[in-house]
Amino acid sequence: MPFMWRQRAYCAPVPSAFAAQQPRAGGGSESGVRRPLLRSNSESLSVFSEIPDGLLGHTTSVTMGNSDIFFLPKPSNLLKVALPAFVFMPNLTIFTRAFPFYAHTSA
Repeated sequence: MPFMWRQRAYCAPVPSAFAAQQPRAGGGSESGVRRPLLRSNSESLSVFSEIPDGLLGHTTSVTMGNSDIFFLPKPSNLLKVALPAFVFMPNLTIFTRAFPFYAHTSA
């Protein structure tokens, strides 16, 4: 079954996509903004769609993979913090069996 891009509202071309936005013979577009040939509603989800090219420097050229977790610490950084916490933490489980004895109050 085909995906049918044009039947989906967020992928269908907006009316301004067919306006006179042909590239000029003189050169690039004004203010350094590159616009695609056919704009769609899904462009509203893109952060960099209306930002000029040189504004953020090289950060726009770095692409990230599709992932839900963006800032996951490296295991080497995790061990420096997590291991001392587990090693030097007092063992509180040895008192759980005797807790009713210590919690009992006599009248």
